[in-house]
Amino acid sequence: MTTRNKAARGSSEPARARRAITRAVAGIAALAALAGASTAHAEGDGAYGRLDGDLDLRAGAGASFADGGPALCARGAAVYLSTAGLYAHYTDALGADGAPVARSIAGGVFIQPLFLARYASDLERSAPWLDLFIDSVALGVGSFWEAPPGAGLAAEPGLELSLSLDVPLLGDATGPFLGVRGALRFRGPELSGDEGPRDAQRAMVSVTLGWHHVLRAHLVDAGDRAPARAAVQRGVVGARTR
Repeated sequence: MTTRNKAARGSSEPARARRAITRAVAGIAALAALAGASTAHAEGDGAYGRLDGDLDLRAGAGASFADGGPALCARGAAVYLSTAGLYAHYTDALGADGAPVARSIAGGVFIQPLFLARYASDLERSAPWLDLFIDSVALGVGSFWEAPPGAGLAAEPGLELSLSLDVPLLGDATGPFLGVRGALRFRGPELSGDEGPRDAQRAMVSVTLGWHHVLRAHLVDAGDRAPARAAVQRGVVGARTR
């Protein structure tokens, strides 16, 4: 392969990465508009399916924006009673030029403090999408590892603080959500007193389209299920003998 061909190939890779990210963002916007057009504001009890189970599993993908340009991202979470949970967040710049971080992975804990407080106070009387949107406010703290271009993930983690919001597209706790997440990241050397390189990522905004699914995992009452079932069986047998 000639030098000219190598140079042409090298310059086309970032362009392909930018086109892939642009298509991902456009796809998210199109799906959000399509789902939003079919949204029905159904009457509900204020929980909108959040009390149908104790575990809410969430997954989504989209684009992240930080110094150096956009990157593809994916995130997942497991939430107990729509109140507290664990999260994971991954980004990949796909080899784009100028990106100080080629990829990163983060994980931690978060809380959504508004749902149970508003529900217990009988304050959820608006449209389902608005109640779910307000209650989706989440504050997170965790660690992250990042990889510079051409290198592996750093051994020393940094600190991540995040704020996220999720817009329901179908007015129910189980269904598609459009998510927006902002994060402030502090690298390990900065936390230990070494400022490190000035081009390190500090702030990141992510936009994702994902799915939330509420299910019954019986995280708390797992040990009570067998005795309760036995009591029901004894009652049925007693009724039959009478």
